[in-house]
Amino acid sequence: MASMAASLLSVLALFCACILAGHHDHHQQHRNATFGLFALNRTLQGRIHAVEPLARPCFSSFEGEPVPRDEALCAERQANYNSPLYRRELPGGYMYDTSTIDASDPTSRDRCLLDSTDPSNPVAWRDAADCRLGNLPSWYLVVRSACDAVKAFKYARRFGIPLSIKNSGHTYLEDAGAKGSLVLWTRKLQKLRHHDEFVPRGCFGGDAHRAITTGAGVGCGEAYEFADRHNATILCGYSPTVGVSGGWVMGGGHSILTNVYGLGVDRVLQFKVVTPDGKLRVANKCQNADLFWALRGGGGGTYGLVLESTHMVEPKMAMAVAVVQLPTSDSQLVARFMDLLVDTAIELAEDGWGGHIYGTHFVYVSPLITSTEKAKRSLHKVVEFVASVNGTSDIAVSESWYQFFQDYVLSGVYAVGNLQLIGTQLAPVDLFTSDAKKDQLKAFFRDELRRGNIPYVPVDSPYLASRGDRRPTDTSVLPAWYDSLWEIGVGGRFTWNSTLSERQAVVQDLQDGSSRVAKLTGGFAYKNEANPFTKDWHHDWYGRHYNALEEIKRQYDPHSILKCWGCVGWTEEDAAASNYAAFTNISAHEMT
Repeated sequence: MASMAASLLSVLALFCACILAGHHDHHQQHRNATFGLFALNRTLQGRIHAVEPLARPCFSSFEGEPVPRDEALCAERQANYNSPLYRRELPGGYMYDTSTIDASDPTSRDRCLLDSTDPSNPVAWRDAADCRLGNLPSWYLVVRSACDAVKAFKYARRFGIPLSIKNSGHTYLEDAGAKGSLVLWTRKLQKLRHHDEFVPRGCFGGDAHRAITTGAGVGCGEAYEFADRHNATILCGYSPTVGVSGGWVMGGGHSILTNVYGLGVDRVLQFKVVTPDGKLRVANKCQNADLFWALRGGGGGTYGLVLESTHMVEPKMAMAVAVVQLPTSDSQLVARFMDLLVDTAIELAEDGWGGHIYGTHFVYVSPLITSTEKAKRSLHKVVEFVASVNGTSDIAVSESWYQFFQDYVLSGVYAVGNLQLIGTQLAPVDLFTSDAKKDQLKAFFRDELRRGNIPYVPVDSPYLASRGDRRPTDTSVLPAWYDSLWEIGVGGRFTWNSTLSERQAVVQDLQDGSSRVAKLTGGFAYKNEANPFTKDWHHDWYGRHYNALEEIKRQYDPHSILKCWGCVGWTEEDAAASNYAAFTNISAHEMT
């Protein structure tokens, strides 16, 4: 108990130092928060712990104080530095370290990073380098029940304790943690339950659905395996570390099966959530319907802490798989390949295909095609072109979604640990309906290739699922989703040892690239994968729903306890006090 108290005292001292440095006029507020945190910790029987940066064991100085370097743990962290599965098991682990550094720090010292291209590179920790918390939360609570969340919200309301919510840390935005906050870590909420006939609570005489309930800590990979054991298919993201019940579904929830089966928000039946007013609620179409509407597309991390969600599932099914690869990355060849994919986009969507285009290759699946012969006929234009340039086409049938996921996705899980920024936008179907518009899109890809940018295109919009009278009208997701076919965009990356001016230059390039995309698309974007520095984010991420979402936010969180970057209720003042303050005034250059 004494060591726990000492640990909490040290992190509280660190918290006070951080926040007092930035807000000298609010000493009493911070004293209240400190007292409240002690009180909450007593109530929770000492379960609040200090957050440690993932790379801390490799350093001999932490927040200006000497600490022992842990050689064994450092070696473990280096070996797993780029592993998403390793990072998700740590309260201070985030997939992309843009979330963990104070990116606006002019000294570029408020961080604790290794070289993501070579984690054993000693430059990161030598010369008395200091490991600092950066933008990480100061402490964490492992949420194990609704009671934990109720107590955290109660003390946050009373004492002004800043809160944030995190599961696996799979985010490109600064929306799963905040400097100086107590992060409510949901990873241990691992409930998984299959329902043959699920009826939302309080609904009588309605349709029953085959469904799966997932706790807030369950990742897509875990849900896929569970569903497969029950001869079912659940929709979720393309990475095993994406959470089923978090920002994925609450932001919209795309899948490469979305073309046929819709977005995550179209399939979720119920949430169990603790709202910031301290109440445990069940939200579905029959009770707390306004909250249910907001949670189905209005973004995660702002209306409450979701404990679990229940999703419609499909039967276990076979599906065609196509992996098509060009022989080289020659820009002229890639441009011709993209021309063909633009020309065939709608006809392939009609056949149920969805996937990812990576410039030199693509990986597609179609649950509407279950034989290699039919798949080859559907893709014959692409297959013939690739064969003519000595590329390869691997056409197969997977017996289930989970088999596809194991064979084609898990085998190539992308390395994390870098400082990635992305800026995708929704490409409307209208772009693919006339030769003139298709020519504009082709010209865009050629221009990006000249700039050295290889196209990355998620093909994951609800084209078939939202056709005609199937178009959903009862979700708060950005309406542009239902008029889109592809996502297209640009990206950027900070280096681990970048200076502020270098980071600002990366953001400038991202803004310029996003402007080029918006001239084609109109600018609407999936919040989870949008340019974080979007100027008109209220409109581009939420569309016509923003004002209604803000009203619901005020109803359930009248004291604005939950705040996160670009979430409903976020203000310019919040942005000015954030990790990204140094980038908020960077706009795209004027283009002719």
